[in-house]
Amino acid sequence: MTPVALVVLLFAGAYLVGGIPTGWLMGRVVGIDLRRVGTGKIGTSNLFRNAGWLPAAIVGPIQFVQGLLPVLVAERAGAPPVVVAGAGLCAVIGNGWPAYLRYHGGRGVATATGVVSLWWWPGFIVLLAAYLLGWLWRRLPVGVLAGFSGLPVALWVSGAPGPEAIAAVGLLACICLRRLEGFVDQPKGREASPDEFWQRIVHDRRPGQTLVGPRKP
Repeated sequence: MTPVALVVLLFAGAYLVGGIPTGWLMGRVVGIDLRRVGTGKIGTSNLFRNAGWLPAAIVGPIQFVQGLLPVLVAERAGAPPVVVAGAGLCAVIGNGWPAYLRYHGGRGVATATGVVSLWWWPGFIVLLAAYLLGWLWRRLPVGVLAGFSGLPVALWVSGAPGPEAIAAVGLLACICLRRLEGFVDQPKGREASPDEFWQRIVHDRRPGQTLVGPRKP
């Protein structure tokens, strides 16, 4: 196999593995369509709120592995850092825009965390610390955004390969774009306000959206 063919295979495989809609599939197993309840997202958070802790506890680690596995395969294949970084980014793109569900995916947080866990351990620690602080502050989406915002710098300072630090910017962009999904699709005659942009990008919610607690499984 030529080097170019190997790169294409690794990137395509990463996208397809990362894009497997495990949250949506678990939702169907318990009898709900995550696209039609709660926030309409197919990730662990919406699954938790609408199906309970057990389905979410199963899906969360699986989505983590969906990011970890493509990076692990690229590393074991002896791919250079730029390809390893690209494989991780492709997995997160697949999670956010999966071809399986007409490019309507999840936030990519768990998958991106799995990617970073193999890129460089200091960056992984930065993410976990940010998640913990956000959870303690009861502002987990803010903690997630802070973690991925600081990740490129943390990777660069800690001596991670340059391509991975650059790809970390791509991870941040994917997460922000998923939070802004539908932002420009406003009703006719109504423009999106700066506050709505702030609510979406920082707090990961639409103005007026009420998030209920988890439903008992």
